[in-house]
Amino acid sequence: MLLAALASVSMLAACGPAQSGVSSPGLVETLASKSDLVASPEPWDRKSLGGLGASSTGSGTLTQVVYRATDQRSETPGSAQSSRTVAASLDATRLSGPAPLAVQFDATGTTSSLAGQHPFHQVRYSFNFGDERGQTWAISGLPKNVQSGGPLAAHVFDHPGTYQVRVRAADLAGGYSERSVSVEVLDPNVVYAGTKTICVSTVGNFSDCPDGASRVVMVPNSAALNGRRVLLRRGETFGSIEIGHGSQNVQVGAFGTGAKPRVSRVLVGSIRPSSAAFPQDISVMDLHILLNFEQFGTMSRLLLYRNTFDVPTGDFLAAQISLASALAYIVQHHKLAPDQYFQPRELFVVENQLRGSTTLPHINMAGEGSRFVIMGNDMGTAQQHTVRLWRMNKGFIAHNALRGRSSDGVRHALKIHSGGLGAYDDNYGISGSTWASRQIVIANNRLGDATDNNSFTGGAAPENNGPDSRQGLEDVVLENNVFLRGPNTNTEFILMGRRMSSRGNTRADGGVPNINQLGNSYKLLPPDWVGPFFTK
Repeated sequence: MLLAALASVSMLAACGPAQSGVSSPGLVETLASKSDLVASPEPWDRKSLGGLGASSTGSGTLTQVVYRATDQRSETPGSAQSSRTVAASLDATRLSGPAPLAVQFDATGTTSSLAGQHPFHQVRYSFNFGDERGQTWAISGLPKNVQSGGPLAAHVFDHPGTYQVRVRAADLAGGYSERSVSVEVLDPNVVYAGTKTICVSTVGNFSDCPDGASRVVMVPNSAALNGRRVLLRRGETFGSIEIGHGSQNVQVGAFGTGAKPRVSRVLVGSIRPSSAAFPQDISVMDLHILLNFEQFGTMSRLLLYRNTFDVPTGDFLAAQISLASALAYIVQHHKLAPDQYFQPRELFVVENQLRGSTTLPHINMAGEGSRFVIMGNDMGTAQQHTVRLWRMNKGFIAHNALRGRSSDGVRHALKIHSGGLGAYDDNYGISGSTWASRQIVIANNRLGDATDNNSFTGGAAPENNGPDSRQGLEDVVLENNVFLRGPNTNTEFILMGRRMSSRGNTRADGGVPNINQLGNSYKLLPPDWVGPFFTK
């Protein structure tokens, strides 16, 4: 049984501007001591004490532990007025772990009593991650330390320290409410001290390998990777990296200087899982991947970070990045009962570079999951779509360049649909693959480019109007994206579902983007799955 700890904090903070910077560590308690709540905790996963309470959600063996502050509240006068009509909420997917630490922040629990105000669509959220280093996103040019707009955001903490993360929720009346949470980022050289780090150099060059690490000339087998950090020598070429079923707390990265280490492919998990011990907490970073990254079945906590993907060669490749695309097949054809699987969750794809061709791959990136973050990537050119998401729950897609261009001109730079109209549950045995996509923010991206030969650039809608497309989407915000038109573009984006927002989107050529919300009838969608549409 694998469990993801979701830290949920509700702490009413001061009414002044959000604070940035690193705060001093407070008291902490290791989750490993909560053996009655957490079956397979990381040795470093911690929560702040004080007003945090513990509760659990989910069903059967797939309970998800939630920590929520219940009693720490304060109010301080500021330049704006503390609001009685909006009450901010802030959840974090985790509170601690080794750098680089990827965390999604979720303010969707915010409530509003203002008449006609929907908190997901009409309250504005300003996140500050407390990690000001002057960094900006290469694609959007915006600062990495803040995110404004919808109620979901994410950040990768690269350096050890304790960070105070704050959100301000501002309502239509001008009032606001704030919450904050502390995130503790641990030093990977301490977490993976000594032989918990393995340096690999095919020519025996171990310059810059951390002191005390194991030193080998071949990539270890999958069993040896469990609980370890594996560093590949820069400038060298390796075969496949296989991170097996049951693996936890694995980092794969690079050491030394020069070009990223070249690997043929990276595989995580098994297409024939023997138990419910699915992979957990896997980071793959700073590699040059020649073929693909494939995550079979399900897992929790993946960080795919700063990798470069070559244009693949060969007969067939479904996707350069594939996340849980085979899950339904695995559940149907292998021995574990459906309720032994959980939905893939806490998936982070950040600052990767992918280029394909109109022959290979089929799709640059395909996947599904919950608490799913796609951020800062540069992707484009495939036989079909640049990014195709079969199902997405609590998704954040931001600061990417998704370029489009396909073999036939009828595909998209970004395509999001769903499995049906059902409710989402972490337990696959309850919601299966028929759940609707919900709570997605698409922000600050550059979508399409001058070579994009498709007629429309993207969509969050049923995949088509046929008998297999009774697919619901709910609560999607499309905001502050820049669309680039190719020679055949006539529509920038199609939004079709229940409660959809479009605001602040522009075209690079100065024209008005065609955001199509009503032009497609989707006759299989029940009337209560269409609209309303928000523009403010």
